[in-house]
Amino acid sequence: MTMDRKIEKKKLAPWQWGLIAVLAAAAIWFIYQLLADASIRTYRVPQEHIIVSTVEFGAFEDLIPIRGTIQPFNSVFLDAVIGGAVDEVFVEEGSFVTAGQALVQLSNTTTRLTAATADANTTEQLNNLSNISNNFETTKLNTEREIINIEYRITTLERLISRAEKLVANSLVSEEEFEALADELVYQEKVLTNTLARQVVEVRIRAERLLQIEVQMVMLEENLKISQSSFESLLVRAPISGQLTSFPVEVGESKQNGQRLGQIDVVDQYKVVAQIDEFYVSRVMTGQAANFTLVGAAYATSVVKVYPEITQGTFEVDLEFEGPTPANIRRGQTLQMELTLGNPVESLLVPLGGFIQDTGGNWIFVLDSTGEYALRRDIRVGRRNNRYVEVREGLAQGDRVITSSYSQMEDMERIQLTQ
Repeated sequence: MTMDRKIEKKKLAPWQWGLIAVLAAAAIWFIYQLLADASIRTYRVPQEHIIVSTVEFGAFEDLIPIRGTIQPFNSVFLDAVIGGAVDEVFVEEGSFVTAGQALVQLSNTTTRLTAATADANTTEQLNNLSNISNNFETTKLNTEREIINIEYRITTLERLISRAEKLVANSLVSEEEFEALADELVYQEKVLTNTLARQVVEVRIRAERLLQIEVQMVMLEENLKISQSSFESLLVRAPISGQLTSFPVEVGESKQNGQRLGQIDVVDQYKVVAQIDEFYVSRVMTGQAANFTLVGAAYATSVVKVYPEITQGTFEVDLEFEGPTPANIRRGQTLQMELTLGNPVESLLVPLGGFIQDTGGNWIFVLDSTGEYALRRDIRVGRRNNRYVEVREGLAQGDRVITSSYSQMEDMERIQLTQ
């Protein structure tokens, strides 16, 4: 009878345990990747539907595109100072006029009557003031003549008294007659003193009133000129020489006070008027250059005036031509220009694309080394022009990024490129 033999279980070799551990770790890692990939929001897009650009290091030109409009450097508006009906038009729209040339004749019966009444009243007041001035001169002469008469009478009395003193001593003249002469002399001396005092007062009053009269006459003459000019303003004349570019006036129509009649442009010199987004209002200043190309030729302008008022999200600037002015330009013509805000600076650059509107420059999709995936990455951008965006943080030279629009990818974390 044979005895059963105990079979001993073989133990695994160390290398076998190591192999099992490696396989288990690989399986765990594979499962983890599957779960991780499933949790990442991924958007699949054909490669030809996107634009991939490379981050470069180069000179950033601080340029912004602007649209300018050709305008005359100097323009004068024509307004109806006094309203009225259009009687006659002497020139046509588009004509070249000279300073002082008659353009249109207006008629206003009320203004004519008012001017005539004002002329009559002013003339009457001027005559009254002139009469008052003449009366002062007459009074002055009468007072001087009165003083002369009194002084003559005093001189005569002094001679009579001197003679009467001798006759009284010889009883040839009564003492009563002598005393009468002496009393009259005292009286005339008092009258002379009073008249001289009155003359001083008259001189002071006359000087004050003549000064007032002079001021009043100047004011009346100015009012008369205003009245006459208001009547004369019914004949509208050209204030400057130039081209009458706007003149919508027809015979028989009525124009109100202050209503715009037309515009005269000085056509031998032009400027460019541009509207710029308010985002740049603190960075645009006089002296900055703006360039454009017209009919294959390059031209340069510079900012000469910045208007601080912001209207509907834009502000206005005036630019003056540097060097030759383009030939055959017309008022109202539009130009596509580039305004230089600063000197070129070496920076990391990303080509401008639709992504900047979708992300605000806060993040971007960066391709991995294989080019099959693109992951979302936070970045910080700086200035931008019409070609590039300046990158401050988050990217490195040589990185490949998606710069086309993210309109359907904004909520995604990863982009998978398909063939």
